[in-house]
Amino acid sequence: MIAWLPPVEASWRDVLAAALGRAITPSALATMVAKQSQAYLGEPVVLSPDDSRAARTLFWFPRDLPKPARAIAELHRAGALPARPTTVLDLGAGMGATSVGALRTLAALAAPPAQSWTAVDRDPTSLALLRRVAEGARRAGLLPAETPPPVTSVVDLAAPNWSRELGTHDLVLAGLTAVEFTRSLGGEAARGEAVATFAREALRCVAEDGALVLLEPASRTESRALHHARARLLADGVGVFAPCLHAGDCPMLRNDRDWCHEDLSDVSLPPWLVDVARGAGLRWEGPTWSYLVLRHDRRTLRDALPAGGVARMVSRPLVTKGKTEAQWCGAPGNGRVLELDRAVKGRPGPHLRDLPRGELVTFDEAAGAGAEERAMRLEPSAWRAEWPTFRG
Repeated sequence: MIAWLPPVEASWRDVLAAALGRAITPSALATMVAKQSQAYLGEPVVLSPDDSRAARTLFWFPRDLPKPARAIAELHRAGALPARPTTVLDLGAGMGATSVGALRTLAALAAPPAQSWTAVDRDPTSLALLRRVAEGARRAGLLPAETPPPVTSVVDLAAPNWSRELGTHDLVLAGLTAVEFTRSLGGEAARGEAVATFAREALRCVAEDGALVLLEPASRTESRALHHARARLLADGVGVFAPCLHAGDCPMLRNDRDWCHEDLSDVSLPPWLVDVARGAGLRWEGPTWSYLVLRHDRRTLRDALPAGGVARMVSRPLVTKGKTEAQWCGAPGNGRVLELDRAVKGRPGPHLRDLPRGELVTFDEAAGAGAEERAMRLEPSAWRAEWPTFRG
């Protein structure tokens, strides 16, 4: 199990159902989820607000809980969160899956507890649901007892200067928020500019030593819009903490077919939702997302890693006869990496085939020389998985 990823316990099912206050059969929920999924893709569907809210509460809330965990764990591991109790702001909070996921990750890492928890959304009914979910989760022991109750406020994030009344916070979260108002803009570059505009406003809510975590879908268009937003924000002097290990041009934008996203390939939906996902025609394993962590002070994840070559695995390992290959991005450059079976036979792991997408590795700089023109061959003595204590 991943040390920084709290499980989605079975008791969440009862907490979410009680907060919703409505009994729904799995087959009926699967129909609602299928329609909500079509709506997310911009397809015309007939789905009542109540049914949409039910799908989002009973299915997407537990599905999205794990998604903030990697960004929060990297901030914590790098010492890039304030040592004081954290003030948390959730933008476009909905029912609160992103902030609840972040709070649970902080607790799993034994980080200082939250001092305050603020959630804003344009929908007051969703915010009322968030408050009921938070109270039920505390009573069920799914949130630390010292977690403060959420302070909620109706805010239209599409309005000008919406950040003005929100103050500053240590950890500002926007989980699957920007996609809601950029989906209609068409091209990925235009979407990227809109995401960057949103991020500039959100950064006004971030303390000088705090962080802004943007989570977006893992689809090609939304992920590439985030890549475009990163380029515009870097040009503005904004610090990109993660996931990138460099401040250069994004290599994924060189080819229209490429994009960078994350997944948890060994994590599945909780058992009570597997049949719902199947019935809706959706995946139940390996939650996926893309993310960007921004800061005022320009601290980076790279700063917390040892000197030398550093890479993030941006694909799953591809195991073929006699070798394993993967794509990497980091410093220096980006490209393919391979490991020959004969070179690692009988040696203790980890081996390249063991690494999930998103894993951080360090390697001898000499091994990376010219690696963008050829595959970098990993010799067992020349590399290591950098933060193995993240996984237990």
